[in-house]
Amino acid sequence: MRIRKAMAVALAGALVLTTIATGTASEAAKKTKLKTKKVSIFVKGKKKISITGKKAKHKYTFTSKKKKIAKVSKKGVITGVKAGKTTITVKDTWKQKGKKKTKKLGTVKVTVKAKAPKQTQTPVVTPPAQTPAVTPAQTPVVTPPAQTPDGGSQTPVPSVMPSVKPSVKPSVKPSTAPTASPTAAPTATPKAPKAELKLEKNNINAGKTTTAEVSVNKGEVKDVTWKTADENTATAKKDADDCKKAVITGVAAGETKVIAEVVVDVQGMDFTVKVESETLVVAASDALVVNATVESAPTEMTVGDEFPLVVKVDTGTIENIVWTLEGDAAVKAESETGDVLKAVKAGEVTVTGVVTVKQGDKTATDTVEFTVYVMEKYNIQDGVNFWSQYATIEKNDDGSVTYTKEQGDQDWQAGEFGFVVPREMVGKFTKVIIKYKDATLTPEGERGCGYVIHYDDETQVSWISGEDHWDDALRIYGDGEIVLENKDPDRALSTVRIYDGVLNGKMTIVSVTFQM
Repeated sequence: MRIRKAMAVALAGALVLTTIATGTASEAAKKTKLKTKKVSIFVKGKKKISITGKKAKHKYTFTSKKKKIAKVSKKGVITGVKAGKTTITVKDTWKQKGKKKTKKLGTVKVTVKAKAPKQTQTPVVTPPAQTPAVTPAQTPVVTPPAQTPDGGSQTPVPSVMPSVKPSVKPSVKPSTAPTASPTAAPTATPKAPKAELKLEKNNINAGKTTTAEVSVNKGEVKDVTWKTADENTATAKKDADDCKKAVITGVAAGETKVIAEVVVDVQGMDFTVKVESETLVVAASDALVVNATVESAPTEMTVGDEFPLVVKVDTGTIENIVWTLEGDAAVKAESETGDVLKAVKAGEVTVTGVVTVKQGDKTATDTVEFTVYVMEKYNIQDGVNFWSQYATIEKNDDGSVTYTKEQGDQDWQAGEFGFVVPREMVGKFTKVIIKYKDATLTPEGERGCGYVIHYDDETQVSWISGEDHWDDALRIYGDGEIVLENKDPDRALSTVRIYDGVLNGKMTIVSVTFQM
């Protein structure tokens, strides 16, 4: 049933491709020109670049010289970021006799203004006998069906596209009241970064030291102010060479936390982020102190996976470990080599272990803890989508899928491998790892494969723009793996597409894994 559905999607794609490939002599004779030469918009304002005489087999790219002034989407929609001037370069790329060709169509001069008139207080004044004007709040950009999707070789656009309905402002009655003065539009503010603080050791003796270090998910750390919650228990001193690090010194027995105020530059704007460490325990100078860790503690597992619960300590000998689990996504089991964590169902589980260590006549304890997200096994056949009908798919006995690239009527008509991330996984990982074997998709000396990463939020999986790497970025031959990483911390990865490679090239996909 699922294979029939896949074939139905492929046939629908064939109809789209037929539409794209069909053209007339008059269309071929059209000369492609950049119609938009100059744009003036306000901050957060939008304007689409217009190109006349577009050709169905061509890809049009847009690059902003100063993205901090104005950014431009894959579809050529300019968005004002902050006041200033920049230029956007427009290029036309196509394939001719198997070779990629690129031509510069021109540049668009963009001016972004800091202030915008307050539209809600500027009514349209019309003669009494006429109906006041109704203005759409925003006209959605509609892409002609013959255009190529973002990135890759020419491929059909999925039949279902996310719909956008324009909202309509209520009618405004004519008035002779004075028009309100223009007010400044709010500037585009980047999201605040997140910081994390880690201690080298959570347990130390009075008079001994450990180190602390902060990291951020985006931006550049400019400075850090270090302190502890209780300086009678421990003190913090910033590293002279690296402000992101500090030396923590135990003063007297007790518990405290290390606190860092981090100044981070994100897109030219400074943020101050406050972050605390886990509890730091300071013991007497002559007490036995132990720091325990779980080797390679996972953040995610698949149903059926087993993880060995191996604990390391920095001193003494482990006498006993008591494990407890919060959540039913996994259970503790015993194997020939020791305790293991076995994933049994989708969900989250927090694993805690109390470790008792002995050294001479002294004993000490420490607690280890980690949380794991368990997901259902990813079924390749169910999850793979092939965006063009010019490919064959074969399900193997071992659960792998073999994809063979075939040639259509045109050079650009060739199969693609891709998949949509399961809805329940969107936003819960940062990497996709595709393992393959027996691949002949890009032999030595032949062209490589490109790939596209699409982004979306945590509530929707759809056809959207993303990072486009279509210049022979991948070499897929023999056995190996492809690691695609989410490089945008504010967005969630939702779709992956891989395309190009040689005619009749094969790629056997062994597994698709998501990692935190």
